[in-house]
Amino acid sequence: MKIIYPQYQWAYALTPRKQTTHLILHHSATSSATTENIHAYHKSLGWAGIAYHFLVRKNGAVYAGRPIDMMGGHTKNYNHCSIGVCFEGNFDKEYMPDAQLESGQELISYLLTKYPSIITGQHKDFGKTNCAGANFPFTLLLNPSDEGDADEENKEPSEWAKTACGWAVGKGLFKGDGTGNFRWHEYATREELAAVLMRYSTIEKGGLK
Repeated sequence: MKIIYPQYQWAYALTPRKQTTHLILHHSATSSATTENIHAYHKSLGWAGIAYHFLVRKNGAVYAGRPIDMMGGHTKNYNHCSIGVCFEGNFDKEYMPDAQLESGQELISYLLTKYPSIITGQHKDFGKTNCAGANFPFTLLLNPSDEGDADEENKEPSEWAKTACGWAVGKGLFKGDGTGNFRWHEYATREELAAVLMRYSTIEKGGLK
């Protein structure tokens, strides 16, 4: 794994961290984020600079923030004992790209190897916040092997929904990827829901039969 190390000008001296008991995962809550703009924003708040120890961007690039042995500024009451990793994106509104997921898995695996007894969680597990977002793939980041199982589970709808799903496919409301894999157990985006509603409206008017 390649980690990019930018050069930072800190507003004041950083404080060494005496213990490392937690690994806390965040999202930037913005669609786009760089270490440079996070660093500038955090300095504008009166902080030393970027509060996270790592930033994982959507393209899979991993950037270092604060030195890993220094205190962060990302989670109230846990900065003295934690490492903070931020993922670029707002995962209340979007989903994590594969490149970002894979780099995140690699980074977390590295940190878990370096700190075997560390407790890993999302920001919302340690404070009153929605971070890292409803769509944040926390389980997959910690357990990459679950991806294959999830794909198998997604191939068939649940027993109770098979009739309805068959009707929806037959009417053309759902359109798969050409292989019959509709990933039944994933959440629909607003874009997909709009497409389904439009197709249903067409059926009501006599089309898509």
